Amino acid sequence: MKKLVCAMLLLPGLASAIDLDESGSLKLSGFYNLTAGKVLSGSALGSSTPWTYQQYQCPCSIQNWEYTGVYEKSKGWQLDQESLLGLQLKKEFSPTLSATAQVVMRAQNPNKGSRPTVDWAYLSWQPSAESDWTFQAGRFRIPLYYYSDYLYIGYAYPWSRPAPDVYGWPIYAYDGGNVSYRRQLGESDWAMTASAWTGSFTSDNNPYYTRLYYTTPTNDAWKKILGASVSVNNGIFDVRAMMMRHEETVSQNDPVAGTTFLLKDQPTRIMGLSINMDYKNWLLKSEFDRFEQKDASKGINNIYKYALFGVGYNFGAWTPMYTYSQYTTVTEPTEGRQSHYLSLRWDFRKNMALKLQYDISKDKSHYPYPFFGDSKLLSLSLQGTF
Repeated sequence: MKKLVCAMLLLPGLASAIDLDESGSLKLSGFYNLTAGKVLSGSALGSSTPWTYQQYQCPCSIQNWEYTGVYEKSKGWQLDQESLLGLQLKKEFSPTLSATAQVVMRAQNPNKGSRPTVDWAYLSWQPSAESDWTFQAGRFRIPLYYYSDYLYIGYAYPWSRPAPDVYGWPIYAYDGGNVSYRRQLGESDWAMTASAWTGSFTSDNNPYYTRLYYTTPTNDAWKKILGASVSVNNGIFDVRAMMMRHEETVSQNDPVAGTTFLLKDQPTRIMGLSINMDYKNWLLKSEFDRFEQKDASKGINNIYKYALFGVGYNFGAWTPMYTYSQYTTVTEPTEGRQSHYLSLRWDFRKNMALKLQYDISKDKSHYPYPFFGDSKLLSLSLQGTF
């Protein structure tokens, strides 16, 4: 953790991508988040008496489902749950062919310590420099959400992090390929981007399932991924619709009993819609998602509903914002949460922002045991790019 913080404190002086060769075809860029959070208070099942959930000492607040970033009241201010440093290397072989790799070192990286992980590694090709088509192959983040592609580039959005009630699944990447098509719509101000992707990903000892839901090491695999999205933008409004299907297998390995399948090749569908506005000084953010796994013969009816809505106003370098989010399952015992966020962004320097955020989160789950419970969390985050 100390090495990560020291490296990040050196970054604010860097303001642009670095050319690594004389031709400018090899570039290095990056981003950083230095985030501290403190749980102010919390309760579960109507009681503020401290409790234990899995390995966490609660009151606590989960802010990252993918990498299980959980703040615990007993630990005071914590810097090690969301802080990270990312580096991206891009090589242009020609005007139509390039390679990109992005590695991220996280202070909190279950099973891997602070070892860098490869979040992106892909080739991009266009038929011509002016072509509307782009073809890519390699490793990518799954574009389930509006901010999926830059979820960890905090400088790109107004909050300390997008609402965890909406953002966060056990699988967040895929190895495969995608194609995108971009086009201006006639003589209007509107531009359209259509994308399709396919691939698969397997996560052994998956942190989401292993640390947040089971104490037994649990594996997750998404196979036969097939997704598509369409977005339109006119500089003020940005609307995106997405649909994806895949087959999910969740398993646990026991040296005596063998492999137990919690899900096996389960058909899954995810749908999403985002509608955003950036007009004059006003910001409006919204996103709605639905996750479905249905199989009456196996008694499976896993349906999750997610939503967020936020409104903000820009006063020069300052952007205050209020955001509401929620998620819920539809079958008993239901799991659910409702959260309110007050955030303040200060763009005090080029490519840098300081953010203060206060979260009030209510646990709406109908579990007979204390889950993550209600919580109030204060966050302070320095985020930027170079």
